[in-house]
Amino acid sequence: MTSTTFAARIAVLAACAAVAAACGGQTDGTAQPAPADGAASAASSTSASPATPASPAETPSPTTTGAPTFTETVTVPAPAPAGPVPCVDPSSSNVRAAVANLGTDSQGGRFVIDDHTMGISSDGCPALEWARATGTGIRNGTVQSHVLFFTNTGSYLGTATSDAYSYTSVVGATDDTVTVRYRWLSPDDANCCPSNESYVTFTLVGGNTIVPDGQFPPRP
Repeated sequence: MTSTTFAARIAVLAACAAVAAACGGQTDGTAQPAPADGAASAASSTSASPATPASPAETPSPTTTGAPTFTETVTVPAPAPAGPVPCVDPSSSNVRAAVANLGTDSQGGRFVIDDHTMGISSDGCPALEWARATGTGIRNGTVQSHVLFFTNTGSYLGTATSDAYSYTSVVGATDDTVTVRYRWLSPDDANCCPSNESYVTFTLVGGNTIVPDGQFPPRP
């Protein structure tokens, strides 16, 4: 073998060794190609740990913006109607206040209710009600009285006359009228037996006005 041939073989062997080193040191098989990008991604996903689900505390609560509002309708029962009451009750506040405004009779006695519209509200009270208030200061038959008028709703309308008169009585009434008899003494009459009398009918007009019709006695 010539020296030239030997040198050439050495060069070939050196080249083969270099190729083997470049191929990853695999001298006994075919070199493996590099994995594709998709395979590398799949492998990476497989090796990653699964995502931990959010805890309930971290779960955002649903917003209430725009949510419908529900209201509850409560039916309140109407109050029970008041029981039957007298058409005119002398102990009621409106009657007592009206009597208190009368002052006293000519002898300084106070007035008290001694007669009035009868009946109870459940039977129907007249539109015009009345009460007679008699003074307690005079001790004989010439006691003085006032006739007071009320509506059936309890409103006080006033007295039949501005002055109190003796021998005064209510002798008739309808739903909206009251008739009063007045009597008075002549100079020769005994206190028991006045010889003069007149009648006045009072009519309720417009729900709050009293219109008289008849003859009033002379002023005391």
